[in-house]
Amino acid sequence: MTPEIELKLAVTPNFVELLTQSLTNFHILQHKTVFLGNCYYDNANLQLAACKIGLRVRKENENFTLTLKTDGEVKGGLHIRPEYNLSLENADFGEVQLAALAEQSGISLSQFMPFQIIFSTDFERQFWLVECGNGAVIEVAFDQGEILAGKNKQAICEVEFELKQGKIQDLLFFVKGLILEKAIRLSSASKAQRGYALANFEIKEIDWLVEWEFVLQKISTDSKYLQHLLQFEQNLIEDTFSLGQSYLGADFSRCVARISAFFNLYSYFQENQSLLHRICLQNSNFDESIFIELLDSNQWLLEQIKDIMCTHSQTKNHQQAIGQLCQLLETGEYVKRMLNLLQLGL
Repeated sequence: MTPEIELKLAVTPNFVELLTQSLTNFHILQHKTVFLGNCYYDNANLQLAACKIGLRVRKENENFTLTLKTDGEVKGGLHIRPEYNLSLENADFGEVQLAALAEQSGISLSQFMPFQIIFSTDFERQFWLVECGNGAVIEVAFDQGEILAGKNKQAICEVEFELKQGKIQDLLFFVKGLILEKAIRLSSASKAQRGYALANFEIKEIDWLVEWEFVLQKISTDSKYLQHLLQFEQNLIEDTFSLGQSYLGADFSRCVARISAFFNLYSYFQENQSLLHRICLQNSNFDESIFIELLDSNQWLLEQIKDIMCTHSQTKNHQQAIGQLCQLLETGEYVKRMLNLLQLGL
């Protein structure tokens, strides 16, 4: 088993042009385009999902692979999780194949049988294997297609950067050096998470003021200070795009609550610079320039969110305010902020 370490960006189709341009600065070891068909399995009670286990059969050309993914760690858009693979003769699998996976992973899947297809993902993947210097090798995959769950479907348009060789810092540095403009953001939601959400769609409203109070309690006693702040911010961003502009801009309370959640976050960073600096100094990989970049970006974000709040108080246009918020969250500057937070929190 080799842990999968990857960073994901949600993008638009036009991003591939900027990506291709950026990659001309590196030594490309391999470049090809493939079509991947994937079926995700679970039982009728979705017990695998409850255990944070993913079970997938992937078809690439005429090759089939059964993959088991277990619960890992997600920091911002950085995913670190165990992955186990088994070659299949065709798309079918049974107890023999599950036993082989159990031998690799130590997880018995036969107890969850029988399995059925819950959703599928079909997409074209253009990928590059890139030598980045310092001994680092990164696989860059641009995926475009769709998730299908019954009659529901959702577009896939994302770039995954998987660390094949090197350090996590190399991965972050590589992505930060790309051309990052607009309509782009870090994404912590895997295709499997999105598929399950699509198959069992229901709106779950989170009280982010309560969540923020909970985070403040945790960071007062926990050494993983920056990780808690980063996770709160990424979850808030993910939830904002999951619910969407139409829903959040439908009435005054939703709109104000969402914008206020980001205002509280940026204000906290602004008011606790000395504390943040002391925490960061404990990191052996601390880079003062990255910390300064983070403070500058936070000052800029705080000014932007204040402008949105001021405009909203004058116009009472909730859709416009949420739209401006979403545009802010999908800037290259914001991606670099999150990458800096990841770097400081390693």
